[in-house]
Amino acid sequence: MKKNLKTLWPLAAAVVATTSFVSADTGSSSTSSTSAPAMNSTINPSGRPHSKGGADLFLTADWLIWQANETGLGFAVRTDTNSTSALGEGSVKSGEFAWQSGFRVGVGYNMGHDDWDLYLNWTWFQDSGTESVDADGVDDFIYPAVMHPGTALYSTEAESHMDLHLNVLDLEMGRWMKTSKWLTIRPHAGLRTAWVNQTNNIEYENLFFASTSTAAYNEYEVERECNYWGMGIRTGLDTQWGLGGGWSIYGNAAVSLLYGFFHVDHEEERTSTAGVETTLIDLSNSYRAGRAITDLQLGLRWDHMWHNDRYHFGIQAGWEHHMFFSQNQFMTFVDDINDGIFVQNQGDLELQGWTLAVRFDF
Repeated sequence: MKKNLKTLWPLAAAVVATTSFVSADTGSSSTSSTSAPAMNSTINPSGRPHSKGGADLFLTADWLIWQANETGLGFAVRTDTNSTSALGEGSVKSGEFAWQSGFRVGVGYNMGHDDWDLYLNWTWFQDSGTESVDADGVDDFIYPAVMHPGTALYSTEAESHMDLHLNVLDLEMGRWMKTSKWLTIRPHAGLRTAWVNQTNNIEYENLFFASTSTAAYNEYEVERECNYWGMGIRTGLDTQWGLGGGWSIYGNAAVSLLYGFFHVDHEEERTSTAGVETTLIDLSNSYRAGRAITDLQLGLRWDHMWHNDRYHFGIQAGWEHHMFFSQNQFMTFVDDINDGIFVQNQGDLELQGWTLAVRFDF
C-alpha cells in the first residue's frame, strides 16, 4: 500500500499548485468570507456555506454502518440424494457478510477562484462473515461446490468464511451553485484510488465417496485470496433540495473508472483418514484490469450558521450504495479431465447501509 501511495504525490502536488494559483486569482469576486450572494447577482451564484473571516477550511467525519454483498460465492449444495449422476431436491449455500461499522474522514478547502472547493476524503471499511451447512440426518448430503472436480464426494458439514478489507481515497474539485431558490447542485471531478482485499476460506468435513458411501477424507480445505488496487478518474453530481429551516434532502451520484492490478491466490489441501495432509493446488494469478465503481447517496440534512456566520455546522443521515463491478475474481476449477480449466469474473461486490455524517466549516 505504501508503494502505491507514492504514485499519488505527483498528482497531489499538481493539484496543490493549481489550488495556489486559482486561490490567488482575485479578478473574480470571492465569496469565501462573506454571506452567500443573492440569486440575481450572477449566473449560478455560489451555494456553499460562507463563513465570515474564516480560514476557508472544512472537516467531515462519517460513521458507516454497512454490509457487503457479493455474488458468485456458492460453496455447497445440500440435497436429499446420494448419487453420482443427479442431485435431486436441495438448495445452494452461499457465503455472506455481516453488518459492520466503518468510517470516512475528509478535509476540504474553499478556494477564492469562482468559489470552487477542493476535497480529500478516506473511506475505511472491513467486513467478515461465516456461513455453514450441516447434514441433519441420513437423508441429507452436502456436495462441495468449490473444490477441484474429480471423484464424486459428499460431506457431512461445510463452512465458508469471508473477509473484506476496503480502503478508498478520493480527491475531487467541485463547486456548489444555486440553480433556484431551493435547489443547489455541485458538479465535481477528480481522482480515486482503491484497495479491495478479499479472502475466502472453505472447509468440508468428513467426506465420503458418493458411489460407495465409504470414507474418503477427514477434511478438505480451499483457501482463496483476491486483492485489487486501482486508480482512475471519478466524476459526479451532488444535489441539495431545500425544505426550509436549515433542512434539506440530499441526493448524490458518482461514477469512477479505475485501472489497476489483481493478484489472486488459490490453494487446496486435503487430510486423509489417517491424518496425512496433502497440498493439491497452490496457484497464483496476477494481471491488469480496469474496473467501474458507482456511488449513490440519499438522505436528510440539517445546516446551521452560528457565531455571526463565523462557523458552519452540518449533520446528515442517509443510505448509501456502492457497486464494485466484476470484483469477484476467485478461481474456481470446473473440469475433472482437463485439470487447468477454471473460471473467474463470477460476480460484483456491493456495499450498502446507513451513514451518519457531520461537517464543520471554519
